Amino acid sequence: MKKDIISIIIILLLGGLLFYISTDGFRIYTIEAERVESLKNEKPDFPDVDVVDNKGRAYPFDEFEGKYILMTFIYTSCETACPMMEANMKEVYDTFDAGAYSDDLVFLSTSFDTERDTVEVLDRYAEYFNADGDTWRMLRVPEASDLDTVLDTYGVTVIPEGDADYQHNTSFYLLGPDGGLVEVLDYRDIDGAVQTLDKYVGEAAS
Repeated sequence: MKKDIISIIIILLLGGLLFYISTDGFRIYTIEAERVESLKNEKPDFPDVDVVDNKGRAYPFDEFEGKYILMTFIYTSCETACPMMEANMKEVYDTFDAGAYSDDLVFLSTSFDTERDTVEVLDRYAEYFNADGDTWRMLRVPEASDLDTVLDTYGVTVIPEGDADYQHNTSFYLLGPDGGLVEVLDYRDIDGAVQTLDKYVGEAAS
């Protein structure tokens, strides 16, 4: 009996050690987390795509090169996670006083519903959250292949569900001035997002 207990303990310890090693210290424990970790290490460049913002301005995505970007991926007809995520984005924007860091930071809310989220729809959505269209912009990616490139670059999964709904990632994505993925943040943790912005943007601006 005693030998059996010792054997079980040894198996559990070895299993835990193997799991620790294979998950890079328990940090990678799902395929999604592993993908995000890989993207953070690879530091991908800005995707070579064109976007249109809620003011109807068209430009390449690398228009934002040289600035940190706090970005969400949304669709405006979402009635659950997206409004909450954008409301929290607003809280982060106000708490961090993002407007005071316009030379170093921009907030982007990028729609993946290109069929329904026209410029006019995005502008109304921006007004709802008091996004000014400059330091916080709502974006659409007109070309489907370009949208796929953006989603793939930052590890975002979007799965259509029915006629007008989607399953998708709900996070804050912090991109560096070179377009690389710096952090993926819990959108529910407003204080944590503010602290992360202070760590990167606040120090860069000081």
